[in-house]
Amino acid sequence: MSRKFVFMKGEFLDRSFGDINRKCNSITFRKTIGKTMFAAYCLKAVIFIILKIIWVAFIPLNIIRLFYKRKICPPVTNDILLLPATILAEKIRNRELSSETVVRSYIERISEVNPLLNAVIEDRFEQALEEAKDVEHTLNSFSSVKELKKKYPLLGVPFTVKGSLAVRGLDHSCGVKMKQKEALNNAATVQKLIDAGAIPLLVSNTPEFCLNWETTNKLIGTTNNPYDTRKTVGGSSGGEGALMSAAASVIGIGSDVAGSLRIPMHYCGVWGHKPSPKIISIEGHYPSCPEEEWPEFFHVGPISRYASDLSEVFELLVEPNMKSKLKQPGDLRKLKVYYLKEIKNCIVYSANEDTKRAVEKVVNYFNNYTVNSMAKEVNGDLFKFSSEYSYIRLLLMNNVDNLFKGKGEGAHMELLRFFCCQSQSVFTSIAYGLLRWWLWALPEFYKQKTFNDLESLKTQILEFLDDESVLIIPTFSKEAGFHGDVYKRLFDYGYCGIFNALGLPSTDCPVMQTAEGMPIGIQVVGAPYCDRLCLAVAREIEKAFGGWKPPTLSVNGQHKH
Repeated sequence: MSRKFVFMKGEFLDRSFGDINRKCNSITFRKTIGKTMFAAYCLKAVIFIILKIIWVAFIPLNIIRLFYKRKICPPVTNDILLLPATILAEKIRNRELSSETVVRSYIERISEVNPLLNAVIEDRFEQALEEAKDVEHTLNSFSSVKELKKKYPLLGVPFTVKGSLAVRGLDHSCGVKMKQKEALNNAATVQKLIDAGAIPLLVSNTPEFCLNWETTNKLIGTTNNPYDTRKTVGGSSGGEGALMSAAASVIGIGSDVAGSLRIPMHYCGVWGHKPSPKIISIEGHYPSCPEEEWPEFFHVGPISRYASDLSEVFELLVEPNMKSKLKQPGDLRKLKVYYLKEIKNCIVYSANEDTKRAVEKVVNYFNNYTVNSMAKEVNGDLFKFSSEYSYIRLLLMNNVDNLFKGKGEGAHMELLRFFCCQSQSVFTSIAYGLLRWWLWALPEFYKQKTFNDLESLKTQILEFLDDESVLIIPTFSKEAGFHGDVYKRLFDYGYCGIFNALGLPSTDCPVMQTAEGMPIGIQVVGAPYCDRLCLAVAREIEKAFGGWKPPTLSVNGQHKH
């Protein structure tokens, strides 16, 4: 049932349907397809109706929210907090700043903003200060600054870690109250930054089992957006996004299975990169999965407040044996740009005007920046089923750590406990089990068709997306919404999730803010192992549009500093 598309004048044209007739010469096969497609369309209709019911149910809450008062993070008063990590490292090496001063500055900022944000699961401030003092001994042991930089490129620089990644001695329960545990060792990526001289400060909040696009759990509660505490930071790397945009962290590590390194960064106006499969270790992450295909679409990656730092941390996290697979970016003046403003699907809400404008701003910039090349818009039909493919691909993965065993057994009983206020879990973790149970009840043909369609989609995308081109696409359909609004847009996450399912690298880049001062970002998507090209384009976007902007009250787009 695959279709062959060819790119011509910015549009995909259907080239051949002959294979459909050849495959459907069996009456039994046609009946199977008919029943399966009918079931799929019925399911989609049910989802559409449920989403509309949710919107109606939210009307009273939306009225109540009109009386909520907006709060933002207090302004940054310490200039040290405004320096990129690479500049901090340079100043520490040159003894212009002490690591202790830098670490203490970040500890003070975290203590100032966390009561408003609720972004920290557990800290290690005392140990971090002791490690910062020890940096002086390291400085004295090197006679050459050049050798010192080579050995410890981030010497004395503090960093933060998503609560699903292990930091020795700190909580490693991933927001799951009933499974609290202490990490005995550092995750592989955490250890790499420590080996580079960086100092971990804390583990940040994450939703239960990372299974939510709202960072909330029964362990410490909900994390708030620094630009408006009434609104979400997204998930599941939401604690990192909040700390980063509040100038309470400068670099960090997160994870991504369906947008978790990009959606929170989009909501918080900072940078996050979902890498190509297997180039960065996922060892030490909870939840985990023993299946061989898990690393194909689950990733650990860097987060930063500045695009230059994103590249630096990325290079430090890449496994040595995978560096040769990464492709070097060419001259950005010769870059080919493709773009898509929105995904059109009855269960995906249209991108709002600010989101479309962000894509247009980036496209227009590169139209003027590149030589002899104009950006081309791809046909939205290519990504029409992104949400469905993303969900199905994840839900069909077996043996992922979650509340339930097998294919969601026990989920219905846990849902009953939830409605009786007896569950120790949150709704999204229960819903994951329910969806797995229902999905595995579908005919095998439908599941196999999803895998085949994904392979076909990747082939079609790679017909135009090569080593010298990128795709510009929204990270999400709108800016951060109010807490709880995640349930109204459950399928808008296909903008990000599809690139996990396809195994393509993607970088979230802040571009602009709305009139109310909420950040808007876009994704830069590359061909496999073109991570460095995505990051190079991100750095150019930062030069063009300024990157991170601190949370400020805004009136008609004019920011008060």
